[in-house]
Amino acid sequence: MKRSLIFLAFAAGVALLPVRTLHAQTVQASPSPAPSAELSAPPAENSPPPLPSPKPAPEDPKIRKLALQQFVAWQGGTVDRSRYSDDVNAQLSDDVLTASEKALAALGALQSATFRGVSLAKGIHIYVYTMTCEHGSIDMKFALQPDGKIALVFFT
Repeated sequence: MKRSLIFLAFAAGVALLPVRTLHAQTVQASPSPAPSAELSAPPAENSPPPLPSPKPAPEDPKIRKLALQQFVAWQGGTVDRSRYSDDVNAQLSDDVLTASEKALAALGALQSATFRGVSLAKGIHIYVYTMTCEHGSIDMKFALQPDGKIALVFFT
């Protein structure tokens, strides 16, 4: 199945951690009957870093709640910037939000969320969920700062 590719062009730094960048959030959405905007892919240096496969871990109900809330917020164009780090907010433009909303909304209503585990990249814990929607599924990967703000989020 052909998958459209929409890049979220914002870099995410992880404040208070030794590694400052894990960047280039992306959205890959399955085609759906709903029209969606497509953006051309930026150069490879803006691609997300390869992440190790997530390792099974007990799911934290608070992390699950946050994942579900944020996914639905991204789909509905109601992202609360106060939940995100300053580094993410500095890169999060209205165009990025609009393109992301269209791509994720094209997947249809969220049907289920499956916790796949935690990837560890450069000492950073990245929570991995598969979000299954009416018209396809997408992985949501995100990390938190020690203060609980979202330090990175991307969809593949």
